[in-house]
Amino acid sequence: MYVKAIPEKCSGCMVCEIVCSMKHWNVVNRLKSGIRVERKSVVDDIPHVCSHGNECNFECIEACQFDAMKKKDGIVYVDYENCIGCKACEKACPLNAVWIHEKKAYKCDLCNGEPQCIKFCSQEALVLEV
Repeated sequence: MYVKAIPEKCSGCMVCEIVCSMKHWNVVNRLKSGIRVERKSVVDDIPHVCSHGNECNFECIEACQFDAMKKKDGIVYVDYENCIGCKACEKACPLNAVWIHEKKAYKCDLCNGEPQCIKFCSQEALVLEV
């Protein structure tokens, strides 16, 4: 299971980022979101979100030397106790779906199976793939 982005439907509103940071950290902070919208041009916005191995080979887990990137029940998540923000996972991710902010890695963890970004995306640019 993973959140699949449909870039051609994305309006760049960034509600997904806001909802994610509120759900996980109780703050409105795009930099603490598990999804990131990249503005390519006036009309092109590309959501970046982890595929949990469906579109990659778990490069972030392999790159992490601190056992901070972990996988449980098919979901890749960050163990914040171990993460030091070394950027190895960020550099290794072929989907650009991991980023570092304030020496911690951020990425999608699927909100315990109920991704809030999908629920609040008015453009239907995010879908749950099983």
